[in-house]
Order: sequence, then C-alpha cells, then structure tokens
Amino acid sequence: MPREILKVRRVGATLVVTLTQEILLHTKLVEGDRVLIEAIPPKRILITKEEVNVPNTRRIELEIEALEAKQRALESEITYKAYQHNNSMPTDPGMADNEVAMLILHGLGYERDKVAADLAGKRLDLFELQGA
Repeated sequence: MPREILKVRRVGATLVVTLTQEILLHTKLVEGDRVLIEAIPPKRILITKEEVNVPNTRRIELEIEALEAKQRALESEITYKAYQHNNSMPTDPGMADNEVAMLILHGLGYERDKVAADLAGKRLDLFELQGA
C-alpha cells in the first residue's frame, strides 16, 4: 500500500493536501469524484470515495459499545448466579442443584466468550476501515 508524506498548504481560508500521481495510481479516484472525509482522532483522517454504501466507522464504534455492554452484563450475571449458588441462596430455577448450577454458569461463560469473539471481529473491522 503506497504511503507518502505530503505538505498541507493554505488556499484562502482552507487547508489543502494535493494527492500525488503515485497515490492516485492505486485508487479509483478521478477528478469530479466526491469523497467522505472522517476525522479519526488523534492523528488520522480517512478519505473514502463516495459510494452508495460508504463505510461508517461510527456505526462499528457503536456496535463495539453494544457488545462491550453485553459482555459486562454477562459477567454480572455470572457473578450473580455464582453468588446464589456459593451462598446457598438460590433465587433462580435450578440454582439449588449443583450440577444444574454448574451447567448454567458454564453456559453463561460460553455466551460471554462468544461476545468476546464478536467484539474482536468488530475491532478488526474498525481497524480495516480506518486503514490503520
């Protein structure tokens, strides 16, 4: 993937970066195309040619937040059910039976691990979109 360091210059009240022929050779960007420019703090800018379906990093960031919340909820449920079982305070069905309680706890651990895998996949998607 070609990379170049280019100088930012002022044209009127606007800052401009000129794309070189080397960069343009590796893209399908031509004069007149529209582009989406996204700030990726603290130091990156993502420029994407406008298409019907433009990648949106914000959507993936929100999906990551949702998966992190789901992961925290599963951790909390595991802690809650383990506390019930370990302190002989079963309030949920099956938690009084040791084998059923262990099965429930293992099932929750499995669900937590699947969410962690989904989360890793979304982080990879975001990484690829950002071109990092």
